[in-house]
Amino acid sequence: MATVMQIKFYGYGSSMYPTLKAGDLLDIISSQIVTVGDVVVFPSIESKRYIAHRVVSIGPEGVKTRGDNVKRDDARVLQYSEITGVVISAHRGSRTLKIRGGRLGIVYAGMLWKWNPVYHGLFDIVRITYHWLADSGMFRRLIPFKVNPRVVMFNKPDGLEMQLLLGRRVIGRRIPGNSKWKLRPPFRLFIDESSLPD
Repeated sequence: MATVMQIKFYGYGSSMYPTLKAGDLLDIISSQIVTVGDVVVFPSIESKRYIAHRVVSIGPEGVKTRGDNVKRDDARVLQYSEITGVVISAHRGSRTLKIRGGRLGIVYAGMLWKWNPVYHGLFDIVRITYHWLADSGMFRRLIPFKVNPRVVMFNKPDGLEMQLLLGRRVIGRRIPGNSKWKLRPPFRLFIDESSLPD
C-alpha cells in the first residue's frame, strides 16, 4: 500500500522552476509505480539532499529524468529501488500546488522545454541591459531621492554575514567568504555597491 510522506525540497539551482522552488514542502507517494511524466524524488549521490526531476523515459536500463527548466536529460539513469517516491503536491507558503504527472505532466514539461530557450534569450538581454545600467550609475544620478538602506551583521559559524535592509525587506547579502555584495534586482540601479562596507 502506498503511503504519503512529506520532505523539504532544497533543490539545486532552478532546475525544476517554475514547477518546484527551493523551500517547497513536497507530498510524495512512496509507490514503485512510476510513469513517464511523473515528478520523482531520489537521493543525490553527492550529498544527503533529495533531487526531484521529471521522468522522461522508462526502459530496460532504468528510469531517465530531466528537470523542467533544463535542456538535457540527466546523465544518471535511476533504478526503481533508488526512487523515494512520486510528488503529488507542493506546499508553498499558504498555497498547495497539485503536481501533474503522467500524460498531463509530460505535456506541461514539453511546453516548458520549448519555451525555456526563448525565455532565457530574453532574460539574457534584460540581464545584460540591467547590469550595464547599474554599472553606469545613470539611475542614481537621475532619481530625485537617495535610497538609504541599513546594514545588519550576523555572526555565522563560517564568518560574518552582512544583510542590506530597506525597511524590513532584505535587498542584499554579503555572505562569509565572498568579497562582493549580491543585491536583488532592481536595487543595483539605485545603490552604489562601492559605498557598502567591505
